[in-house]
This record gives sequence, structure tokens and C-alpha cells, in this order.
Amino acid sequence: MASANGILCGVCETQFVVREAAFWCAECDEGLCSTCEKHNRASKGTKNHEITSVNDFQQIPSSIASINQYCSDHVHYCFRREKRRCPHCIITNHKTWDLIAIDEIVQTSNTSALFDIMEQSIQDMKRNMTKIVEDRRQNLEKIQQQRQKFHTDIREIQEKINKHLNQLENEIQQDIQAAKQKVQSQTEKLLSKLSDHDKSLELQKNIFATKSFATDLQTVLVGKMFEAEVQNEEKLLQSLIEDGSLQQINLQFRIDDKMSEILSLTRIGEISVITKKPTITLTMDRDDQAQHLLPKISKSINDINLSLLKHLKYQMRKYNLYS
Repeated sequence: MASANGILCGVCETQFVVREAAFWCAECDEGLCSTCEKHNRASKGTKNHEITSVNDFQQIPSSIASINQYCSDHVHYCFRREKRRCPHCIITNHKTWDLIAIDEIVQTSNTSALFDIMEQSIQDMKRNMTKIVEDRRQNLEKIQQQRQKFHTDIREIQEKINKHLNQLENEIQQDIQAAKQKVQSQTEKLLSKLSDHDKSLELQKNIFATKSFATDLQTVLVGKMFEAEVQNEEKLLQSLIEDGSLQQINLQFRIDDKMSEILSLTRIGEISVITKKPTITLTMDRDDQAQHLLPKISKSINDINLSLLKHLKYQMRKYNLYS
């Protein structure tokens, strides 16, 4: 029999009974029906397990839900590489590294503050995106107004020197259109790049789902991944300032001083694209100092291991240095 939510009770399955799961135990890593869920909560070995509804569990992103809650081989956490380590790794590769019990990490990690900071960063990025889009739109409107003004200036001159001006007007209009098209093309590419790169909505949804429905261990292990993605989005916005993408663009038109000698002129004027400093400022309200929220466990003198550094010889006596 197929389950409506696609998850069956794991305990019932071991007894060759097919029953739809209504709950999910992250530590047992299996679904539970209503009856088995009651036994799970009552059993001495499983009464402290974290249990959620199947509907809530299915809202957790698959990449987060797939994180194993417990494993008999992985019981320690390495701060230097930010990964779980098995006993064999500890013996061979981590003798002098900072290792503590992974349960202690879950109990002392301030993941709530970490996710609050990331959510604030996403809000900041969305607000800055809106400001950039509006700023570029206004800049294009200004370009259009400038273009119209130049066109009017040209028409006024054309009334005086109509015959020769018609030919020169075509040339200058092409320059104006080319400059305007260049600015518009660059702006549209930037807006398209921002639109394609805006992952804030999906990232915000995943963070919300993780905070609301994932287990404490899952939120700890995925927090750094989310933080890296948020920082990448922040770097994109910062790069727009550094590479000049947000500089103000204006068209400049200068009427040639030799217009009085119209018959000898080959051009009415000159069109150029100029840039000015950005008129908008990107703001980030998050605390830049809150970068590492995992707890740092101090060592006692009993945790210090001596290792041989080098041998020293002095007057036929041998000394060993330890640290």
C-alpha cells in the first residue's frame, strides 16, 4: 500500500506491517505511526529523542534532512576543520587538535544568533537590491531627459541653418543613440545579472525551514554553509561598488564653437558618456563582529600532551625538549 506522504512507519515495517507514518524521529532516522510514536516517547532509551511531524520534516531541505543525527563512529567534533571525526581519525590525525564531544557542541552553540544574523543580512541585501534597481531606473530616465534636451537644442540651431544642419543632425543623432544604447545595454545587463543571481528568497526559505523544523544538530552543521552563501551574496553587492557598476552615467553635449561657420563644419557637436560617483549607499545592519558563534572550549592542564621537538647535546649530555 502506498503512503500518502511517501513515508512508512519503520517499526511496523520490521514486523511486515505497512502503515503510514505520522511522525519522524531524527535520531532513529525513521518514520513512526501514532502507536509507535507513543512507545518511542515512553521507552527509556528513546524518550529524549527529537520527534516532529512528517509534514514538518518534509519541509526541511533534503540536503539538511539527509544529515545523520547520530552515528556510532562519529562522536567528536573538530574545531580546526569544522567536521565530525571518528575514533580512528582522532588516533591517527588529530592527536593535538581541539576535539570535544559533539553533544557538547549542540548544547552550547548559539545557532539562533547565527541564523538571526544571516536573516538580517538577507533583508539588507534585498533592500539594497531594491535601491540599486530604482537608482538604475532613475538614471535611465535622466539619460532620456538629457537626450530630449539635446534634440531640442539641435532643432533650434536647425531653424537657422536648415539645409546643412539636416545632414549634421543625422550624424549627431546616431552618436546620441549609440551612447544611450550603450548605457542602456550596460544597465540592463547589470539588472539581469542581479536578477539571475538573487538567491536571497530561496536562502531565506531554507533558513526559515531549518530554524523551524530541523534538529539542533542539523542547524549547527548547516549553519556555516548558509553563512558562506550569505557572504557570497554580500561580496557580489560590494563588487558592484568596487568595479564601478553603480557610478552615475550622464550624457554630455557640447555645441561646437564653429557653428557660425556652419558651411565648413563636418559635425554639430560631440556626444560623450561621463560617469560620476554613485548617489546610493549600500547599508548592512548586521554586526560584522559576529562571525564565529561556535563555543570555544578552554583546555585544562590535563589536556596538554607533550611532544618531542628536538635533541640538544651539551658536554656529552643529552637533553630532550618537550612542549
